[in-house]
Amino acid sequence: MWLMVNNIILCLLITNSIIAENVGDECTPSSSTGDGTCTLVSDCPAAIRAIKNKRFHEFQRCGFDGFQEIVCCPLTTDKFGATETSPKVAQRITDRECKTILAGTIPPLDLHILGGEEASLGEFPHMVALGFDNGGGEYRFDCGGSLISNYYVLTAAHCIDTADREPPSVVRAGVVNIGGPAWDDETDYRVAETILHPNYTRREKYHDVALLRLDRPVQFSSTLNAVCLFSSNENPTSKLTITGWGRTSNTRDIKSSKLLKADVVVVPSDKCGESYTNWRKLPHGISQEMMCAGDPKGVRDTCQGDSGGPLQLMEKDGLYRLVGVTSFGRGCGSYVPGVYTRVSNYLGWIESIVWPN
Repeated sequence: MWLMVNNIILCLLITNSIIAENVGDECTPSSSTGDGTCTLVSDCPAAIRAIKNKRFHEFQRCGFDGFQEIVCCPLTTDKFGATETSPKVAQRITDRECKTILAGTIPPLDLHILGGEEASLGEFPHMVALGFDNGGGEYRFDCGGSLISNYYVLTAAHCIDTADREPPSVVRAGVVNIGGPAWDDETDYRVAETILHPNYTRREKYHDVALLRLDRPVQFSSTLNAVCLFSSNENPTSKLTITGWGRTSNTRDIKSSKLLKADVVVVPSDKCGESYTNWRKLPHGISQEMMCAGDPKGVRDTCQGDSGGPLQLMEKDGLYRLVGVTSFGRGCGSYVPGVYTRVSNYLGWIESIVWPN
């Protein structure tokens, strides 16, 4: 079969024009199909189906890899191909914006600390700290967040709707060392607006997600950049990374002055729910909008002060995707997994605010 396909590909050389692009480049498959990706024809189900049924396909050609055609494969449902009757699926805003973020990413100049607990400058350029006004021009940093665009930070709702009703007033970004309590023109941004998820209430732990709009746009660099949002509802099977400046002791109120990182793994919701039964603030148990993650050894965990920070997955391109927002747990550094707000469940709400057009 593949011999026949390859022979047909060679015959098509005379009839189709070539648009000189490489595998993975964006392209336009045809006049009736707007979005596509340059793909080996053997990896494009839509082209293979057309060849089987018609002995040719009508998609633009990107070039050749040896004797195999690189075809402009339409971005549709099954990988890049679709059934003859399935509609074309529009690229969601989150994924489109992720391409912009990735295209503008500048690698950090220093090396990452492999296997260590301390994060290095530029390793998590989206990580920010939320500052609360102490008066006298000083701030205390008690929560974390993730920069998702040049104007918006994603964090936990309970970091905004606090017991003393004092929302964060500044965001400190692009740093590993948290620094002093005074305002810093180089790293600090004022919060212009706080936006709680409309279904969040202080009485319960559900929908613990919020957005902060900054008063001025962030200038991206190798140490300061937005993070892509994880758009799949499936639990990642690879290890995840948590980061924060929170407490480093179970017995003493000692916070880290330097950004710390730790690896955790996803814990199934039913298993996780066993640790959170009969909680007044969880009347429906662990919901689908939540996900659990922890350290099987009961050592690595998020703690007080890490709330709102990211639960992130490193993809094959070496860059992180934001999977969850740190919400709550039972103690710190225990066998009980921490609970995180699942970002993919809130993409529609996030997109409507951050990228309304």
